[in-house]
Amino acid sequence: MSEITALLALQSDDLEIHEIETKLAALEPRIAELDARRRRLADAVERQQALVTAEEKKQAFLRDKIAEHRGLIDRNQAQLDAVKTMRQATAAAAQMEQAKKIVAGEESDLLALNRRLEEMRGALNGVKGELAALEAEQSTARAEVGEQRSALDAELAAAAARRAETAKAVPSALRTRYDRIRNKKRVHVVVALNSLSCGACDTAIPMQRRHAMLASNSIELCEVCGVMMYHQA
Repeated sequence: MSEITALLALQSDDLEIHEIETKLAALEPRIAELDARRRRLADAVERQQALVTAEEKKQAFLRDKIAEHRGLIDRNQAQLDAVKTMRQATAAAAQMEQAKKIVAGEESDLLALNRRLEEMRGALNGVKGELAALEAEQSTARAEVGEQRSALDAELAAAAARRAETAKAVPSALRTRYDRIRNKKRVHVVVALNSLSCGACDTAIPMQRRHAMLASNSIELCEVCGVMMYHQA
């Protein structure tokens, strides 16, 4: 097998690998889109849950204050029942009346908070429902992408193994030069002369150099684009 034939076989394997890698890369935007949609709803659930939790803390605090002030009313009532003088009775009654006003205001606030909390819990359950529906909808799509990725990974592993065997037929120095050019993100590294010019960038090649390539069946670098050129018989 000539060096050119071996090198072209290696490039053929690399082109196959490049195609598989391109297909794998194309799966990433699909996964990213699915993740972004789920993240938006998950964030909405977290935000709504935080609001509900904050209101629940306010609710618990207000209930404790109401219980505290009701206890104060009970104590004032006991004091009122036990007083001996009009002055003491008046003071106890005033304290109890003030406590009743405070409790009435707090109970009004608690009622409004309970209504608000009920609405917020409803909104939270709604967003949770949307998230659950989205996850159910995405499960099929994610499974399909996973199957495609697994199949492509298997193809890539097989192609890489074939490439490793093909590379053995290419002389070490030539393979090193080829890999160095390929690692610069070039897809096609080895190209045939296009009549009088480079097959990649169409730069004209001097006649003497073309004849030398044909006579020795050698591989030369294009001085402009850097690909490896050969004369196609």
